[in-house]
Amino acid sequence: MKILVIDNDTSIGITIKAALGLNASYEVMVCLGAKEGLEEMKKNKYNLVLLDFMMPGISGVDLCKTMASDEKLKYIPVILISALPISSEVFQQSNDNFNRISVVKGLLEKPFSVAELLGKVESVLNTTK
Repeated sequence: MKILVIDNDTSIGITIKAALGLNASYEVMVCLGAKEGLEEMKKNKYNLVLLDFMMPGISGVDLCKTMASDEKLKYIPVILISALPISSEVFQQSNDNFNRISVVKGLLEKPFSVAELLGKVESVLNTTK
């Protein structure tokens, strides 16, 4: 399974890649920012994208909208990762958008454990097969 991690924080990307590397069946690529991630998705096929919610420039939500409207990308499931508490007002206002964006299949709130990460990834991959 090919997984793309898109986050503007290098250390987060490396940490997620290391955690996912515990499962030998995952091939993980990390991109810094939405623009680089979008270019990578257009070049290579991925089974799942882990995407930071808040990034400078193109946000995670905006990238999801772009993916949902692209014939080649709209079938790639996305797990959004947020440093904002899921209960926060900003996140809740955006949550209405998530429900209308077909590619968003899961949410993870930072900080999360390796077990939470692996569980969410397995869950999304199993429901999108």
